This record gives sequence, C-alpha cells and structure tokens, in this order.
Amino acid sequence: MIELAKGHIRMLFEEPGENYLGTRFDWTGKLVQMWWKEVPLCTTEMINSTANQQGKGFFNEFGIDEAIGYSECGIDELFPKIGVGHLKKESDAPYSFAGNYPVMPFQMSFEYNHDSVTFQCINRQVPFPFTLNKTFTIKNDGFIIDYQLKNTGKKAYETTEYVHNFLSPGQKLLSDDIHLSVGTGVDMNQFNAGLNPGGIFASNGYLQFTQTPQSDFFFEHIAEPSDGGQNWCICDKQLNLSISESTDFKPCKINLWGRAHVVSPELFKNINLQPGATERWQRVFEIKEI
Repeated sequence: MIELAKGHIRMLFEEPGENYLGTRFDWTGKLVQMWWKEVPLCTTEMINSTANQQGKGFFNEFGIDEAIGYSECGIDELFPKIGVGHLKKESDAPYSFAGNYPVMPFQMSFEYNHDSVTFQCINRQVPFPFTLNKTFTIKNDGFIIDYQLKNTGKKAYETTEYVHNFLSPGQKLLSDDIHLSVGTGVDMNQFNAGLNPGGIFASNGYLQFTQTPQSDFFFEHIAEPSDGGQNWCICDKQLNLSISESTDFKPCKINLWGRAHVVSPELFKNINLQPGATERWQRVFEIKEI
C-alpha cells in the first residue's frame, strides 16, 4: 500500500498487482480510500464487501464500451486494455467491461514522495504500443490526477477514459442529506429515460435523494457538460462538506450510477491518438467545508 497525507486529507493506494486484479479497472493508481479529517469519503461497489474483483474508491477505466483492437482480433488472440494488460478474446461475443478475461499484465512501475505518486504502464507490443504516465498530487483540499498517454506505434486508435467515483461520505446510506449538481444542469429528458427505482428528485440544477434507493440507478448523459471546470459537486448537509471534480477538458458525456450506499458521477474523456502523438489531461478533486 502507498499512503499520502497532507492537511486534513489522507489517501491510500494499492500498488499495481496488489489486491484488485480484475480486467476492468486501471491497475495504475488504484486510489482505494480518501479521508477528510478522518471521515472516509469512498466505499466499495458492493456494500461491506472485501472482494478484490470489484471497484472501490476512485478507480478509473479506459475503453468501457470496447477495448482497443477487440473487434479486430480473432478468438484466442490478445487485445490491449490500457492500464491492465493484454486480454485474451475467448469468443465472438461483444466486448464486456464486466467480463473476466485471461490477462498478461503490462510492465508497470511507480515512484512516490511525500506529495505525489507517479505510475507508469508500458506496452511495447504492436499494433497498439503505448506509454501511460499518471501522477496523483495531494493538496490540502483534495488531489489532482495528471495523465499522459503516448501512442508509440504506427496505428491510430480511439478510446475513452473516466473515473468511477465510488463515493459515500461518512460511509452512510444515501439520504436527503445528499445534494448533487451536474454539468450545466440536469437534462430532464435523460433523467426521465434513466433507470430510477424511486427516491431521486431532479430539478433543472441538481439531484437530491429523497429516500435511500432500493436498487441500482443509472442515468446516461444526465447533463450537458460545461466547458472544462467543475462538472459535478456532491454536498452532504450532515457532514457539512462538499466533494467536486473539475477537468481541463470538456467531457464528452456525464453518466451517473449508484445504489443504496454509493453514488458515482462519471466524466468521460474522448481520446483520439495518431501515431507518435501524446494526449495530456487533468482531473482536480476538491473537498470543502460548507
């Protein structure tokens, strides 16, 4: 485990190859928990679970809809999942982010000091070689993730990246203490078309949990993203704190998923890399007293 602490913030990371070894989430920078004044802010995908094949904390993922090269490779051939490794395609079924594929992990390393930790993931195998560098920098009021992804091959490719924020301030069930603003305001058409078991109230500017949801909820394109800057903010009236995420890019979409104990606003980044090109982007997470 790797721990960073500064001011009221404390962060705990798993090392690549430690604990979570699933083939969905990026193994570089598995931020499993963050505390504010010793109040835990994150949880696991399933409540009170110790399973190592599920998401937790601030786990990110590349290519949720389709991993690079999946549609081009044959059965028993390998395709790359950025941040994880080469996965084996075992059938003609469409790629599934929830699948458990045999994996040959990429070369990964990390180094850290008292303020930051940098992870590196390298794939040298054609046709999709790349180098991923990801740095987490702790601040007095949160943390920053800086990404650098370089296409070191001769073939262009596209993918997406997002952080699956498994948020649960104080590790409480969702209630009317929780108020969530997203993007430029909730898109009521997308809200009404989403999977909502009840208990979520929406207005033009925000969402509020009027009661604890009894099953999963999911809204795709829940709001129009703003042009960079803050794109979601969770306020907890009981704990008197807010958590927000800002980016230096305009997200291609905002999704929202959750269940009784967890809420996850997700800002998606489009990535289109030509041969030899490098993409850089940043996410800023802030915790404030309200």
